[in-house]
Amino acid sequence: MNDSLDEECFNISNPDTCLASQMALITLIAAPLSSIIIVGNLVIMVGIIGNKSLHNPTNYYFLSLLLAGLATGIILPSIPMMNFKSEFAFQICFFFHLFPNFIFLAFLSNLLVVHYDRYICIISPFQYAVSWIHKYVPIVIFTAWLLPLLFASLPLFGWNNWNPGAPHCYFKWIFLPAYIYLEMYGLLIPSILAITAMTSQVLHVARKQMKAIKKMHRAVHSDSASLEKQLDFKYTKCVVMLFITFLVCWVPYIVFIHVSFFVKNSGSRTRIILSCLGTSSAAFVPFILVFNNKEYFKLWRNVFRRVCQMCGNDASVN
Repeated sequence: MNDSLDEECFNISNPDTCLASQMALITLIAAPLSSIIIVGNLVIMVGIIGNKSLHNPTNYYFLSLLLAGLATGIILPSIPMMNFKSEFAFQICFFFHLFPNFIFLAFLSNLLVVHYDRYICIISPFQYAVSWIHKYVPIVIFTAWLLPLLFASLPLFGWNNWNPGAPHCYFKWIFLPAYIYLEMYGLLIPSILAITAMTSQVLHVARKQMKAIKKMHRAVHSDSASLEKQLDFKYTKCVVMLFITFLVCWVPYIVFIHVSFFVKNSGSRTRIILSCLGTSSAAFVPFILVFNNKEYFKLWRNVFRRVCQMCGNDASVN
C-alpha cells in the first residue's frame, strides 16, 4: 500500500508548502470536473422530468443513475482527500471513507441496471414487457441502492483494521486488503466487463438487423448505396463510442484503483491526478449514453426557444 500524501510532505524540508501545493492541485482538478458532472446530471434529470414522453421504466432507471452520478460529482473532491491522514473521530472517520465508496458502488450498480434494461429490451423485445426489469421498477431501483450500501457498510460492522488507539483517521484503518481485493476483483471489474459485454452483444444484434434492412431495401430499390452508407456510418459510430467509453471512461478508473492501492512510491501528484480523473471519467458514462438522443434535451431547446422569442419581442418593442 502507498503511504499517505501528508507523510510524503513531512519527509521533506518544507511540509507546509508541500501540503498547500497538494491541496491546490486537488482543487484545480476536482473543482471543474465536479462542477461539470453536477451540472450535466442536473440538466439531463430536469430534461427527463419535464418531458412526459420520457416517463417510462427505462428512464426511471436512468434517473436513478443520474442521481448517483450527481452524488458522485459532489463527493469527487473528497476522493483524493482519503489519501491524507486526519484527526476525525471514529464515527466521522468511517463516514468520510465509507460514504464516497457507497456512492460510487451505487453509481456502478445503477449503471449495470440501465445497461441490463436496454440489453433485455433489444435482445428480447417481445418478453421485455413481462420481464422483472420492466415490471418491478421501484424494487429494482431500491435494490440497486441497498446492495451497495450493505457492502460499503461492512467495515462499519467489524471488517476493518481500526485500532482504538490510532492517532489518525486513515483509509488503511478502515479498509482491509481483503475488502479492497473483493471490491475490486469481485465487484468493480466484473461489473465493467459485464457492461462492456452487454453493449457488445447489443451492437452485434444491431449489426444483424442492419444487414436485414439492407437486404430488404435492395429487393425494393435498385439504388440502395446511399442508405447502406448511412447505416454503416451509424454502426461504425456506435462501435467507436463503445471503444471510447471503455478507453476514456473505464481504463483511467482501473489504472487509478491499481496505482492507489498496489503501486508503492507512485508520487503524490500522480495519485491526486489519477484519483480525480479516474473517478470523474467513469461518472461521464451517462453523458455518453444520451449523446445522440435529442429527446433528453427537448425541454431545454423549448426553453431556449422561448427565451429567444422573448428577447426578440423586447428588442422589437424598444
